[in-house]
Amino acid sequence: MRPFFAVLILLLSFVLLILHNQYIKLRQKYEREVDLNNLLIEISKELMAYKDVNKLFKKILVDTLKIVEEGDAGSILVYNKQKDCMEYVAAIGYDIDELKKVNFNKDELYLYKLNRLNAADIIKNPRYFDSEFIDNEKYRMLLEMNALEIKSTLSAPIYIDGEFYGVINIDNLNKVDAFTNKDIELIEFLVKQLEASIKNAILLEELKYALRRDKLTDVYNRRCFEEILEKEIKRAARYGNSFSIVLIDLDDFKPINDTYGHKMGDRALKYFADILKKNLRDTDVVARLGGDEFVLLLHGADENKSEGKIGFIKNYLRENPFKEIVIDFSYGICEYRDGMDMDTLMTKADDKMYEQKRIKKVER
Repeated sequence: MRPFFAVLILLLSFVLLILHNQYIKLRQKYEREVDLNNLLIEISKELMAYKDVNKLFKKILVDTLKIVEEGDAGSILVYNKQKDCMEYVAAIGYDIDELKKVNFNKDELYLYKLNRLNAADIIKNPRYFDSEFIDNEKYRMLLEMNALEIKSTLSAPIYIDGEFYGVINIDNLNKVDAFTNKDIELIEFLVKQLEASIKNAILLEELKYALRRDKLTDVYNRRCFEEILEKEIKRAARYGNSFSIVLIDLDDFKPINDTYGHKMGDRALKYFADILKKNLRDTDVVARLGGDEFVLLLHGADENKSEGKIGFIKNYLRENPFKEIVIDFSYGICEYRDGMDMDTLMTKADDKMYEQKRIKKVER
């Protein structure tokens, strides 16, 4: 009987060992699920707090790589409507500056070939895929960047209000079968959080933009210009930067409204603002103070240089009338001098502008 009991005890010990191991695995799986759920909740809250879209991209990549266990690297591409191409905006595990040198057409994306960008999916051996479907030059560039040493990619489309926005890719560098359907579910959940966060950040950007711009002409408004000027005065006082401001008032603008109507007057104001932007540098500032009054901040320009720029704009307007209407204006320039404040600058420029208007009336 003793051998029988010994065998029985051995079998029971073996069964208990198996049960114990299964228990440990189940417990680890349960703890992983709890941790995962807590992490997903935390991420959902954190993402909505982001106001900068570019920081948001990097954040979602970091979080996705925490959650998708087999993820080694990742990237996000966004669709540029104007250029009609996909552009890299964030990456982990790759040199983002190098990746930004490569743009893709939508139909060169993994997901486009697999499901026309309709759902998340897994791409095995993406290097082979790229060798078949993307441009040879782009393929060569990616090889040189070591961006194709990938065995498997988990890819998901991003949509904002039903419109295609971009894709997120999570890569595994070692295993072809790295990702599962569970990973697809996870990345789809994360993409939903990302889509809501991107939409929130875009709305905030649009609101900030609207608060800083003149609605009619799309140049800066008075409030924003005053903030810019205050900062420029502080920089000039500290670093010795030079700049001038130019106050502008359109001549005989009321007759345009009276003769052609206010819609034509609005179009003339837009045209004038566009001419100012077109003939000044990107670093210069154009703002509408209200009505037919504008103001310029010209960086690095003394009074003589500013006079030259204004003369060029006046000549351009004479040679390029708006609907046969030649737009002219009076102006006053004030070059910044050490110790000047905003009121002094604006008052001096305003005095010069109205002196010019007075002289024009006398000459008529």
